[in-house]
Amino acid sequence: MIRKSSRWFGATLMALVLTATGLVATTSTASAGYPILVYSADPYSAGNGFAIYTNSGIDAAFRACDEGAADGRRTIGRIWWEPVYAKVTLHAANGSGTCSEPYYVRLLAGTRVYVEACERKGANGADEKCRTTWDIVA
Repeated sequence: MIRKSSRWFGATLMALVLTATGLVATTSTASAGYPILVYSADPYSAGNGFAIYTNSGIDAAFRACDEGAADGRRTIGRIWWEPVYAKVTLHAANGSGTCSEPYYVRLLAGTRVYVEACERKGANGADEKCRTTWDIVA
């Protein structure tokens, strides 16, 4: 009986030592987010665009990108989040295959963020073929 309880005591002591020194593998509570991406409603062959929030931690970048066939339209990207709802709008206005300058967004983990991509003819045209998505910041 003494031998069994000493083994139990030894195993318990070893577990406490390993845990205290950080040698036991544990799951991490911090995880990198994945990008939040949405495409406009046109197919690539018709000249679409997309908006992307990198969701990579502090100062993650938001961009609007124009891609696909040249169609004379620019891509408009918007981002907003709860509870503010103030929208940031970017233009990818330099033609197909280009993106806007990045806009850096500092959001707290758990914030709901919305990303929208639209197409527009010229700087002052109406937004068309919009799509919106949302996710929670990691």
